[in-house]
Amino acid sequence: MTLSMAVLALALLAPLRLDGQEPVQPTQEPEDTVLVQEPEDTVFVPVGPPKPEIYVADLSVFNGLHYLGPLQKVADGTNSYDTQPMFTSDSHSLLYTTEYGDGDRVQSEIHRYYLSSRRVIRITRSDESEHSPTPVAGDRSFSAIRVEADSTRHLWRFTMQGMDGEMLFRNLNAVANHVWGNESTVLLYVLGDPATARIGDLTTGQSEVVHQGVGRSMNKIPNRNAWSFVERLSPGQAWISEINIGTREVRRIIPTVLGGESHAWTPEGVLLMAIGSQIYQWDSEVDEDWRPVADLGEMFVAISRIAVSPDGSTIAIVGDPIPDVEPQLLGVDSSPGGSVER
Repeated sequence: MTLSMAVLALALLAPLRLDGQEPVQPTQEPEDTVLVQEPEDTVFVPVGPPKPEIYVADLSVFNGLHYLGPLQKVADGTNSYDTQPMFTSDSHSLLYTTEYGDGDRVQSEIHRYYLSSRRVIRITRSDESEHSPTPVAGDRSFSAIRVEADSTRHLWRFTMQGMDGEMLFRNLNAVANHVWGNESTVLLYVLGDPATARIGDLTTGQSEVVHQGVGRSMNKIPNRNAWSFVERLSPGQAWISEINIGTREVRRIIPTVLGGESHAWTPEGVLLMAIGSQIYQWDSEVDEDWRPVADLGEMFVAISRIAVSPDGSTIAIVGDPIPDVEPQLLGVDSSPGGSVER
């Protein structure tokens, strides 16, 4: 075993919570939950170098700062590409995208991970690739981006079992991400030069551009009729901004950490953001700037995505492996004014 592998193994076993804190007991699955085993002929094969992996951890607060419990790996990313976690509305499970190889063909499908049993089921089974799963607000369904045979990207809606697929907003064929505001209104990230944020209305089937030059990371702001998104001013400069769902008004909230992008909200309205190996928080009521709350540098991973469960008890992290590189070589500074080389 190499030194880096040994350090990684120890890091995975080491708790990231405060001493004396008891881990939160996992929530039981609903009694009507039916877990489906993968068919025997489903084989995941390597599709290149080490892939990102999804981890979940308990999320707790002490003296106003958020802390992570021990990290639990959701799936084995050695043989697949696992990313884009999104919690279901009951906080019992999360949906995510898995990409795997089938000969020369690469396919991505939606999977579901149950937190209490640590069981994984595959939801979609199609000839096309699906990604970016998102539970539909107030509905027992989820939506995802489907990449068609001609490489166009449409938004689709499915039952939670992956059935009865329905294309939404047929006139938009370059959708790359989305987040629901309510049962009929969705914020869409649409590829282009520049990329645009558009509000889609299911009652009319129409969409309107509300901002240009945006990033992929989008979220519904808890307890507010608004979304947050990344307003990118340059490759190294960006803001977390918000869009009012009713008035369509856009305003800036706070500059991102080091021009980063991936962010998430806790139910109390605290903003979390990941850059490099670190996670920061910003509470508009008490913080003037970002404060570091966790560092995964010893795991040799760069955090590309984070998500927080609706009840605030769990965080999901996508870690991109950086093999055989010492943490200090990553160029990660503990202060928001530092630099990150990736």
